[in-house]
Amino acid sequence: MPAPSATTPASWLASVFLTLRGRLILLVCFAAVPSLLFIFFAAARERASALELMETEARHLGSLASREHAHQLNGGRNLLLRLARVLPCEGTDRGKTPVCPDYLPALLSGFPQFANIGVAATGGEIACSAAPIARPASLRANTAFDLAIESRDVETGTYAVGFVGRPVLHMARAIRDADGTACGVAFVAVELGWLDQLAEQADLPADYSLFITDRAGRVLAHSGAAHHVVPDGDASPALAAVLDRPRGAVLEFGSPPASQYFVATPMEGTPGVFVVAGLPYERVRGAANRAFYRTLLALAMVTMFAIASAVVAAEFSVLRALRALTRTVRRFGSGDLSARAPLPGSHGELRELAVSFSAMADALSARQREAREAQERLRALSHRLQEAREEEAGRIARELHDELGQVLTGLKMELATVWRTVARGASPAGGDPVMAGMGEQIDRAIDAVRRLSSELRPPVLDRLGLGAAVDWLVRDRESKSGLAIVLDVHDLGEPIHPQVSIALFRVVQEALTNVIRHARATEVAIDLAGHDATLSLTIHDNGVGLDPSVAKGPHSLGILGMRERVRLVGGTFHIDGGPGRGTTIVVEVPREPPRATSAGGSEPEP
Repeated sequence: MPAPSATTPASWLASVFLTLRGRLILLVCFAAVPSLLFIFFAAARERASALELMETEARHLGSLASREHAHQLNGGRNLLLRLARVLPCEGTDRGKTPVCPDYLPALLSGFPQFANIGVAATGGEIACSAAPIARPASLRANTAFDLAIESRDVETGTYAVGFVGRPVLHMARAIRDADGTACGVAFVAVELGWLDQLAEQADLPADYSLFITDRAGRVLAHSGAAHHVVPDGDASPALAAVLDRPRGAVLEFGSPPASQYFVATPMEGTPGVFVVAGLPYERVRGAANRAFYRTLLALAMVTMFAIASAVVAAEFSVLRALRALTRTVRRFGSGDLSARAPLPGSHGELRELAVSFSAMADALSARQREAREAQERLRALSHRLQEAREEEAGRIARELHDELGQVLTGLKMELATVWRTVARGASPAGGDPVMAGMGEQIDRAIDAVRRLSSELRPPVLDRLGLGAAVDWLVRDRESKSGLAIVLDVHDLGEPIHPQVSIALFRVVQEALTNVIRHARATEVAIDLAGHDATLSLTIHDNGVGLDPSVAKGPHSLGILGMRERVRLVGGTFHIDGGPGRGTTIVVEVPREPPRATSAGGSEPEP
């Protein structure tokens, strides 16, 4: 006994998706694919938009910082111009020095953006300072000091860790006497504490980073979370690489690493100094991802709802009707021809399918009834033919026994009489009456054989054709029955195919037999005509008429036999009648019967 085959997941999935429900689910999933692709596209656009927005915000932050720095520099410039005008020089022509005013500390308190305000001698030594200095200091190595000695304008240096202990930007202007000789340099130290104030005013996120760096990436000042990235005074190659990238870059700093998006903006008024603004990349990307996941989840929920709705809708609107139709088809296939599909309440393809199935079932039921009736008629016809053969055989046997038997017996007796006469030696003339009687007996036997042969198959049909055979039949029936039969034969075009001739002859023979037996008619009209490719036969009597429903019944074997004879040669048979109208038979047959009929040769039965 073979082992049952195991169901694999692939075959199970195939069986599921081959059903209508599975195909609906698959169709909904395919319909969701464009939405899914659109969501991925929208997510990519969302990330790109978030990155562009972040770049815009970072550049805006850098611009704010740059403008604020330019504002600070402008304030320092105006202050130095005033100080250079009001501070006098004292001493001899060989050694003049600037006068240190006592209001510098108060002036510094009024400018919180400055780390220090002071005056330096022409040698760079600090002469006076608003901020306390722990040890002697010098501005000799400061770029702003060197430029201010040679210039009559305010000069700006570079960010450097000053003697105040934090990165500052020195601005300086020479103090000159009436002759224009420099006796000292007034300076201010601009610090970067304003960066934190700028962040508060800009309402930046807590994890922002703001740097002021030089071209080498050395951090001059920072704000926010920048101290976790690069300490002040250290150089970062990664920040230096950002300076040359106009679209910015994503960098990871700290432990654990955190991604930030950095954009560099040149500092206004300070060549070689840049404002590098960094915003939390992970936070923005996470927000975009969360929006993507929410949209994807919403699509999944909508898809599941669509699948559930499709399944439920298919169950109530399609699958129930299809299952009912399937059950009906199975019942109909098993032989229950009364099975009919229930009609769905709604109009549509399923209702049309159910209606079409019911119409097909009705047609098949009608065909089966017709087949059963035809089978019953054929069975009855076969039985009738068998009875007819037996009756014909009995009739022929009686004819042979009653007529030929008696004739042959009489001949035998007459022959014995002749034998005795000859044996006695009597005169030959005495046997003449006996010989005459024997001749009469022989003539009677010949007439009986001819009559039987004519009834079985009239020789005139083969010798003279269909028209003469029908005329002989009509005259014979007219003489025996007393009917008035009018025969009209024209345009037959002899000779005619034997199968067609015998079929029309037997139809006329059977029709006249039925008229004589059942119609109670007095007149019969027969019209037999030839056409180009067909022959037509019309038989009409003035009898009681025949009900058409009776003519189609299984007991009208004579009519059934005529119908079958005509059908076998490829013709049509029509009978009509009724009370007061008599009965009319119309037959039309082709001159050449179908090959399946004509291949058999001669008529198979009388």
